[in-house]
Amino acid sequence: MRRDYEQMRQDLARNMKDFRGKRGLSQEALALSADVDRTYVSQIERAVGNPSLLVLCKLSAILDTDVLDLLGAEDK
Repeated sequence: MRRDYEQMRQDLARNMKDFRGKRGLSQEALALSADVDRTYVSQIERAVGNPSLLVLCKLSAILDTDVLDLLGAEDK
């Protein structure tokens, strides 16, 4: 079944927080590296923000993962 927009935002929020934690990065450190505001990183991790493709590419590069991994669904 296709995931809807809200589910994809939830998946992105969870995955981004997990990848960031595994790399020992704070929201502020990630934001500085990606040249975005820390509050924006927080919004993405709370499934409130809607990042552009450019921001997703920056974040995935810093987190040393693929954009598809950031958007990946949780295994059920």
